[in-house]
Amino acid sequence: MEHYPTKFKHIAPTFIIVAFGTTIVTLLFRWVFTINSEILPIKEEVFHIWLPLILPLIPITIWLRPKLRILKFKNDNGSFLFQMIAWGTMIGMMITSNGYLKSATGKLSEVRTIDLLEEKSRYVSLEEVKLNRDLGSAHTEFRTSGRYNQNLNFDSYFVYPFETSNQKFKYWYGVKFHKQIGNRLPLEKKESLFQQFFEQSIKDFESFKFSEPTYFEVLPHSEDREGFIKAIEKLQINKPNKLIVIEPREGNYADRNGKKFEWIFGWFGIGVCVFLFALIFPKYNQAEHKRQLRGVKPKSDELIDMLKFLIPRDDHYVTSILLDFNILIFLLMTFSGVHIISPNGIELLEWGANRRSETTGGDWWRLVSSMFLHGGIMHLFLNIYGLVIAALFVEPVFGRIKYFILYFASGICGSLASIYWYENTISVGASGAIFGLYGAVLGLLLTNAFPKDGKIGILMFIGPYVGVNLLVGLTGGIDNAAHIGGLVSGAVFGIILYLTVKNSEGKSSRRPRKRLA
Repeated sequence: MEHYPTKFKHIAPTFIIVAFGTTIVTLLFRWVFTINSEILPIKEEVFHIWLPLILPLIPITIWLRPKLRILKFKNDNGSFLFQMIAWGTMIGMMITSNGYLKSATGKLSEVRTIDLLEEKSRYVSLEEVKLNRDLGSAHTEFRTSGRYNQNLNFDSYFVYPFETSNQKFKYWYGVKFHKQIGNRLPLEKKESLFQQFFEQSIKDFESFKFSEPTYFEVLPHSEDREGFIKAIEKLQINKPNKLIVIEPREGNYADRNGKKFEWIFGWFGIGVCVFLFALIFPKYNQAEHKRQLRGVKPKSDELIDMLKFLIPRDDHYVTSILLDFNILIFLLMTFSGVHIISPNGIELLEWGANRRSETTGGDWWRLVSSMFLHGGIMHLFLNIYGLVIAALFVEPVFGRIKYFILYFASGICGSLASIYWYENTISVGASGAIFGLYGAVLGLLLTNAFPKDGKIGILMFIGPYVGVNLLVGLTGGIDNAAHIGGLVSGAVFGIILYLTVKNSEGKSSRRPRKRLA
């Protein structure tokens, strides 16, 4: 406890500023650009889930992590633990505050009929609910969730148009039904469970008491609104450009905020107490503290070194470009509204996923475009890991141009294997190309590309990665055809390209050299 005040003064203010600063900046951004003006059509899920999960990592890494270097830990995970405490605190604060901002700023319009609904109303109370029951429609979304996509979710969206004086079908009443099942079940069982769910949803929708809710929410840009819009678009009727969907809400409008405001500070209080209590145990690094006060930066930083791998240079020039392009495409997909965890088939096909009917029907570019799409953030991270490990062995051997050729040739072969083997599978990801790199490594083990005494170590290092991924692919939900196609073609291309490299080196060594007199 001797140095506790010093540790507190150096670290705690940064923790407090980072926690509240990130939360306030996010709320201001959302208010200005999505609530007050709707300049940016960002889905609500981004603010309620994905930004709270991802955004805190940036200020924690930039500002809080360096401050923690004045602490001495018994193992390397000590600093990480403090960062996780701060991360958990900020997640709770941001999720709760965004929920409060949504409900607290929402304006309630109390009207007799939907025709009288005011612009920018978030909530509405209706005296009369008159629906056109002859124009009902439905749409179902299928998404996987859980670790290794172990769950399959059904979300069915049912709509009826309101009867209005002008009959322009601008206002719609939406009801959503949800069910989750195991994704490892046989296909016939999943189809049977979906059929039961959908039939029951139809019965529940037809018997739904549409006038019973005390208030409704006008849906903003969100995944649910998109689901309802897709149901409306199935109807062959003239519709205005702007469609307004309302969904019933439980309880009373006055109780919508609940304890959200109090829990913003509750999450902060819990996080601060845990953080400050944990600050008791690490020892004080006086030398590091003095260096920080003088503004001297550490000679090495593992995180900075890792981020530098994204900068094209040296023996990872092409790999860095591929990583950057994959990450950029994923960010563009996410901010355009594609689900960050489990995008559905329609979303992926719109961005260029590979499927037999579309690809053989003339969209041959999908063989390449699908290599830069990913089925969620975990899929992206796993492929980044696999690409970096493989690239450490492959790019230095082949050089930039031949490595580039190997990557794309293997990826295209993996895509071709996918549409040959699967008739109706939507395939995305860089796995085919990455397995091509691993195939090239395995092929090069038959040559003298690697030292003899290092070949067994290389095989033991990459062999389990390839084997485990192929075995996991047998459980379903993974395009093993693309993996195998990329692996085999990569081995063949790798040997051919390596032989061309050796031949070109041999010829250049036999050329007569000019001598200067």
